[in-house]
Amino acid sequence: MFRTLQRLLAALPDAITAAVFLIAWVTPTRFGPDYVKDLTLVMVMEFIVIHSSIFYAVIAGVDIARAKRIAWLAGLSCLYLVFVFGFAIGYKSSWPIFAFAWLFISRFLHVWLNPVSSDVEAQRMVNMWAVSVVAYLFGAFTVNLVTVPNLGMTSAFESSMMQSGGSGWSSGGAHTTLAFGLIYFSILALAKYAMSGSAKGAARADGRAQSARGAGHGRGPS
Repeated sequence: MFRTLQRLLAALPDAITAAVFLIAWVTPTRFGPDYVKDLTLVMVMEFIVIHSSIFYAVIAGVDIARAKRIAWLAGLSCLYLVFVFGFAIGYKSSWPIFAFAWLFISRFLHVWLNPVSSDVEAQRMVNMWAVSVVAYLFGAFTVNLVTVPNLGMTSAFESSMMQSGGSGWSSGGAHTTLAFGLIYFSILALAKYAMSGSAKGAARADGRAQSARGAGHGRGPS
């Protein structure tokens, strides 16, 4: 039961994000044009998170002192924050900062909920990065190759988005970006639920291997 709860918690942030995209696509008037416009920028922030996560995985797997690893992670975070603040200044909104923070927490929550050795953690982060890349490309190609229904995103609503200062980041209309977000974050939620369970098995296998190595060293040559 506890393990199932951990898996659900790992998938919850992305499931929430997917639900927000779905609600905005079906009933955008619930949020309003400004909020929906900002929501389309989430996919840009997620691209930055995907790009950064592979470097976090590399740092997590390097065998260095904890203080040095933290310093490297902090430096990398500052580097990517420069891009995020650039978006915030360009769009004259603090929304990109909050979006990046939420996506960053969502990205690594499943790692924090299931602490394992650095080797297993790095491999899990690499696996999640690979899933993210495939899901991002799949979502992008799907919304551009398939006719996406407007649902609640009527032409009148999209016009109101333009009147409020642009339609945000979209390709083929804001409704396609909302569909993109729904597809992408739904895949991530399912993947994290599945991978949180497999991570436990990997952690147990790693623990047994370390115990076996320790026992072997303890016996030594006779």
